[in-house]
Amino acid sequence: MKINKILSIFMVGLALFTTSCSDFLDQDPESKLPDDKIFSDVSTTNAYILGLYNSWREGHKGRVDMFLGTDEAVVGGFQHDDNERRGLDTYSEGMNSTSNRIRGIWTNRYEVISRAAPAISSLKKLQNTGNEELNKLLGEACFLRAENNWELAMLFGSIPLIDHDNLDFGGFRQPLDVVFKNIEEDLLLAEKYLPEPNEVTNAGRVSKALAQAFLGKLYLYAPESSGYRDYAKAAAHFKKIIDNGYFGGTGASNFPVIFDAYSENSAEYRKEMVYAFQYNVGWPNNCGTEWEMGSRAVANMTPDLGEAMAPWSGFDGMMPSKYCYTATGDGGLWEEGDIRKDQSIRYDFRWSKYTPNMSGYAWGDELEPHVKKYEDPRTVDTGQNTWHSGKSIPLVRFGDVILCYAECLYMTGNQGEAINLINNVIRKRAFGGTLPADKMWSTGMGKEEFIEKLMDERMRELCFEGWRKFDLLRTGLVKQYVEKRNRWLIGGTFTNSFGDTKDLGAAKTIQEYKLLWPIPLDELRQNPDLTEDDQNPGYTTN
Repeated sequence: MKINKILSIFMVGLALFTTSCSDFLDQDPESKLPDDKIFSDVSTTNAYILGLYNSWREGHKGRVDMFLGTDEAVVGGFQHDDNERRGLDTYSEGMNSTSNRIRGIWTNRYEVISRAAPAISSLKKLQNTGNEELNKLLGEACFLRAENNWELAMLFGSIPLIDHDNLDFGGFRQPLDVVFKNIEEDLLLAEKYLPEPNEVTNAGRVSKALAQAFLGKLYLYAPESSGYRDYAKAAAHFKKIIDNGYFGGTGASNFPVIFDAYSENSAEYRKEMVYAFQYNVGWPNNCGTEWEMGSRAVANMTPDLGEAMAPWSGFDGMMPSKYCYTATGDGGLWEEGDIRKDQSIRYDFRWSKYTPNMSGYAWGDELEPHVKKYEDPRTVDTGQNTWHSGKSIPLVRFGDVILCYAECLYMTGNQGEAINLINNVIRKRAFGGTLPADKMWSTGMGKEEFIEKLMDERMRELCFEGWRKFDLLRTGLVKQYVEKRNRWLIGGTFTNSFGDTKDLGAAKTIQEYKLLWPIPLDELRQNPDLTEDDQNPGYTTN
């Protein structure tokens, strides 16, 4: 995509014609109007902002590409033949500047950013006119630009910034401190103007609490080289959400509500969900996440039903790693009695009268454990396949906020308080309301042990919700964990539960430079302010 002044002017008009068809985004498109007309009127500005939401939501359908390259998930054997998907999973040759998957994420995020920029610039000029509705829309635009810039900065490093109030940025890549300052400024405005969560009448729109969560994430996740890593500031923002009576997490006996398709947006669900991307069963509002993550063997076991099939069917695009689905006694993640395990991982693939088998499958992992969180039984209710699934995709949950806050407490000298918080809120809930004595963490553990345990706890609580890659990047643990837990990097042999063995080849290592993704080659060639020399070090331009 081309980042320049002409693009953002073009996007002003385009955004008015790209609102979603979902219930939350259904709006009649507005006519193409100049900025001063669009952004001085609540109705046209609202339609414009809804177009931003639509692009943001579309960019997070499935989210498989964002999950890969971690120790919690691996590409299924059949999908491993996809060079680009394999590249993201194993940091290999498919991770390059011509990858369509990488370019897709870059383009989608900049689509939102470039559309948000003229809205933010115009609405800032109207801040003091007393129009609360316009200020709320300014908060939404600021959040959407900030969140998309944050994702890009975490994945690509220094990036171009599109800010109509600072045209000196041009299309040049900006240093990380400048990038994070821009994100911080947007999030602070979002926090100022966004409504409290109890005032948000539509679950698809963002609240003040989400801006506070991302301010916390900004200070916790920022690379130390940016100068923005600040545990005390992060803790202060996470604490605002914890102190907000609207949240509090589900009760211990109701933990499954978080991933129950029929309970989405219920009162209990809202206690946990700071924000989730909203989808519906059936095109065009589906997300198709389960289609990516379900089992190929299950997809073909019900030919007599036509389109309808088990809600855990799909195409093995992403599966739990062995570490992520195995018990601690066998060298894996899960402690006995943790109710999150059966909410997260599918082990049994039988459905109704149907029992799948491995007959005719060339690779052999199609009935190994799969992701369960995004199964959507409503597809069965409507006689559709899982491509039509519409399960909401969590962005930030209360459990995530608690774990982030506890980490900040530990890093600012409040170790005992941090560990007690994890024991009494996260782990107590995970064990059904009563935490066994042998499962309680010691308040005397050192930093290295704490980080190791915390990273396991974050995987147990948040696996397949999109945070693992960012967690490993900010802690510097990508190589250490992924090389040890991704079967495609470990090499040797893979033996499935039926005793069939596959040769995975020699062990492989991750090259340090690939911890950042390459800038798409199209961007380097089309952006007049960049050249191929602006590529991240280590990558070639072919």
